[in-house]
Amino acid sequence: MPVGVPLMFIPESSLTRRQWMCSTLALGAFLLPGAGANADAARRRQRARSTIFIMLEGGMSHLESWDPKPNAPKEVRGEFGTIATAVSGLRISEHLPRLAQQAHLYNLLRSVHCDARNDHSPGMHLLLTGWENTNAGVALETTNRKHPAQGCILAHERGVVSPSGAPRFVALPRARQIGGQVKYAGPSFLGSTCEAFETGDAPADASRPMQLPPSLGLARDLPLGRLNDRQALRLALGRLNVALERDPTARRIDAQYQKALQILTGQGMCEALDLQREPVSVRERYGNHRIGQSLLLARRLVERDVTYVLVDPYGNNDWDTHNENFKGHKALLPPMDQAVAALLVDLEQRGLLDEVVVVLASEMGRAPRISGHAGRDHWTYAYSVMIAGGGLTRGQVLGETTSKGEWPSRRPVTVPEIHATIYRQLGIDPNAILHDALGRPIPILPEGRPIRELIA
Repeated sequence: MPVGVPLMFIPESSLTRRQWMCSTLALGAFLLPGAGANADAARRRQRARSTIFIMLEGGMSHLESWDPKPNAPKEVRGEFGTIATAVSGLRISEHLPRLAQQAHLYNLLRSVHCDARNDHSPGMHLLLTGWENTNAGVALETTNRKHPAQGCILAHERGVVSPSGAPRFVALPRARQIGGQVKYAGPSFLGSTCEAFETGDAPADASRPMQLPPSLGLARDLPLGRLNDRQALRLALGRLNVALERDPTARRIDAQYQKALQILTGQGMCEALDLQREPVSVRERYGNHRIGQSLLLARRLVERDVTYVLVDPYGNNDWDTHNENFKGHKALLPPMDQAVAALLVDLEQRGLLDEVVVVLASEMGRAPRISGHAGRDHWTYAYSVMIAGGGLTRGQVLGETTSKGEWPSRRPVTVPEIHATIYRQLGIDPNAILHDALGRPIPILPEGRPIRELIA
């Protein structure tokens, strides 16, 4: 790994709060391990070891899911009814019956909002990096140029590969969004070694095996022993050239080689992606659909020390229901409900829920007023996020929106606060400052204040 500069911290009291609207995060370049007493103290406070971040790309309607408005006018409340949950007084969409039964396992943030342009790309940039970027867009900035994604930062902090040979950041299926047109889950200046490992698509039902990515297999004429011999020869030749050892580009290439070799020679990823090792009953409990098998894979990945799993089985903006919003949500909500509820219960039964932060989020909600095509348009001004596990509280409903679901009316929550909460639970100080390759200071978050109401 490249040699870098120490991680530094600034006191929480020296940061300013931007009323409601905050941005979030970006972490700088190349760090030395164990950067001071504050870093050590943060790690001692670590509550969790992994995060599963489930992205509902396109913008799930908060009004048809977590924040229904049954007393609003017909043109706002829509077609769905509500049901009671395991949390007293909490009612959610009738199409989330399993998550209603498991409401005691998660927290619901009903007043999330952002100020970025009211569109998918700025919302996704914020959700994945923690930083607002109004220039993000299919015809504008298609990558996160300045700020690394949270998964890349965690990979850099934890070491890009675990001892078992599993990459720390895995994107399931890919790190790109909107049908591959944009990519806001990239490493920016952290370098390509912190890129996500892409698994490819999960099976579409519970009977099919997972097709391993070609990058996990060795060529037939290259057995493991021969690969190790080649690596030893490459290292020996490299040591003959002292100047090459000092070259930053060569060191980055070496780091890439090392990452690839660890993944290829370790058994972590091949075993984690082998869904045939799971009982059929477990696979069916998650569901005969891609979202279910994706979340089962996510559970298997965190069991093998993957630090951050980005799950986005809706890579074509499936939740973007400008037309036929109710028909679309009636099809999308039940599989998601089954899969997420199964994941929470499975983690809890295995004693893992307090070790894994689970986040379920879209880049936006949907507009309160129903359009002429029975749809709802974009709405970043108020939406809902579910967060569970990782040593956080359980069964809380934090924040409210106005009577039509238009704006936060109580305890507004920002995406930077959500990121800060994840970092805190993983033992990383959310007020940390890093330096990029040019020595410029980059704060890990624009405002590193965790959601204190969720801290157990």
